[in-house]
Amino acid sequence: MPQLTLEYSANLREPADLQRHLASIHEGFATLGFSVDDWKTRVIRCEVYRVGTGAPERAFAHLTLALLDRNSPEVQRAAGERALQVLQAAFAGTELDCDLTVEVREMRVAGYFKARTRGTSR
Repeated sequence: MPQLTLEYSANLREPADLQRHLASIHEGFATLGFSVDDWKTRVIRCEVYRVGTGAPERAFAHLTLALLDRNSPEVQRAAGERALQVLQAAFAGTELDCDLTVEVREMRVAGYFKARTRGTSR
């Protein structure tokens, strides 16, 4: 169920091993009781952005982590800290002044609906 959205400024190069870092997030959260198969992650490169004064050497990468509100504050904190560690590793090689941030949002259980369809091409 957890939903993760990574947004980053277009002046950052996408890490060559971004898929490995995303897998690390998914697998790391299994230790917090989440099923790896339930995670959905998307990555968005922001072509139009501004960081601070708009200096070209400023960059950002922001992870939004949406968890159902039934998760304890301790689990939310652990998930946010783990996600920030992975974000730091993913963008460690940049030469830009890069702000790395993680936001944990609660999704209301009563307002979250899920269905799965099975593919027909087997």
